[in-house]
Amino acid sequence: MAWYPAATRYELQPESDAQPAIRPTQFIVHSIIAPWTAKRTYEFWRDSTNLESHFGLGYEGDLGQFIGTETRADANAGANRRADGTGAVSIETASNTKGTDPWTDAQIRELIELGVWLHKRHGIPLRICRSHADPGFGYHSMFPQWSTSGTACPGKARIRQFREVVFPGIVAAAAGKTPPAPAPSEENDVPTNWNRATENERNLAPAEWTVVSAESADLVTGASAYTGSMFLTLTAPAGGTVQGRWFHVRPDGSRWVGPIAERQTTGGSSFVDFPHAGSVDPAEKVRFEAVYYPADENDTTPASITSARLRGLYWK
Repeated sequence: MAWYPAATRYELQPESDAQPAIRPTQFIVHSIIAPWTAKRTYEFWRDSTNLESHFGLGYEGDLGQFIGTETRADANAGANRRADGTGAVSIETASNTKGTDPWTDAQIRELIELGVWLHKRHGIPLRICRSHADPGFGYHSMFPQWSTSGTACPGKARIRQFREVVFPGIVAAAAGKTPPAPAPSEENDVPTNWNRATENERNLAPAEWTVVSAESADLVTGASAYTGSMFLTLTAPAGGTVQGRWFHVRPDGSRWVGPIAERQTTGGSSFVDFPHAGSVDPAEKVRFEAVYYPADENDTTPASITSARLRGLYWK
């Protein structure tokens, strides 16, 4: 186990001794969606859930460590521990209850100093993660493999701070230089509303993923963060299932896919929804696709979508 000397040690048991070892290759930052101190975060992990992060950071810069950085913590879904033994170090940071506020100067300072220590102690490379398994630094909503149900964590303002202040600060401090000044807060930025609908009928062939649009196949472009739901009205026999997933298309045509959500068909016309939230690079496009599985695998009759409606918010 490795313990950061500048953090207060609030060791979680039995997790600290019972959970398997990892070789840390990533540092992933979160917002806990609560204005908690490091000690209060520790008490929540201890008393209210079987999940946990390695670190907790309060608004005033109070930093606590709950599990050694060479032991698995369960805040990052598929990044907690991989089959090859690598895993991510995680930190939950105090925020408002909507996850819209920026990090304080004290939080930024602690994130930078901790990032430098992780680089020196574990060799985490000074780059932003290029994929969900790529060693480096990142934030929770960066890849769907890091979240089981989609997330906008740590929030739009903090994603901007991560890219413009925190990560450059880690790189600068690791080289013995002065970190850049904090960026101004954009907490009061007004998001753009989604409310688009397409009423024409289309089919979902059994066991065949099909892109479903609402006025346009590209649901999101040029946004830094988004949250929304795709609502489908469909007709299909009872007992079948419809699965939906959001995905990002990169400029080179490759893509990464969000988690799959499944809905049961009730027979006749039914209404299903598929929520998702995340962040998107400026050059990427966000789309949605669905697939239908009839109750009888030999049934080749397609499901019929009569309307698709997109509602939500996105931030430039």
